[in-house]
Amino acid sequence: MAEITLIVEGAEDIRFLQDFIWLHFNKKEIQIDEFINIGGKSETLHAAQVNIQTKTDKGSLNVLIFDADDKDHKSTLININSKARKLELTFDHIFLFPDDKSKGNLESLLKSSVTKGNEKLFDCIEAYANCRADLNLKNPRPIDEKEKIRIYQGSFVETSKVKGSARSYHNNDIWDLHSPALLPLKNFLAKFFA
Repeated sequence: MAEITLIVEGAEDIRFLQDFIWLHFNKKEIQIDEFINIGGKSETLHAAQVNIQTKTDKGSLNVLIFDADDKDHKSTLININSKARKLELTFDHIFLFPDDKSKGNLESLLKSSVTKGNEKLFDCIEAYANCRADLNLKNPRPIDEKEKIRIYQGSFVETSKVKGSARSYHNNDIWDLHSPALLPLKNFLAKFFA
């Protein structure tokens, strides 16, 4: 089987995919050099152009896994393919978080993959965000989807101080990596790791 290179937007994507692939396909040590972290979105693909082209030249299957967080899933795919053509890059397979058909991102996928019962914490997080917005604070830290996942994770003693790039998804009290929301990703990755 050909070497596989997973091209992702950031370190948090790598961390999640390592744990997910380990759990579902028993590939315990997916090496960091099997990933290319572009550190952004399709606009930053040029920063990894040389690395991606090198992998292509070595016969690697280039598997791009990005967020579908442009206007919608279709527009994200159009933007990626347009940028790839301009840079003369080849992506053999593309998957867009959360489910390869909807608008979203890694955080929306994670939010739908929390352990049953824990989803109620997001009601508390929303209430906190709304309360804080009413205070009209100067220069508050934004409470976007990424921050909501950080707050969720910070609700548990063992993971409260762990950065997203070091987060473990093996704790079944926090994350449900068997969630139906993860089935499209599992089916996509099975083509390469099963």
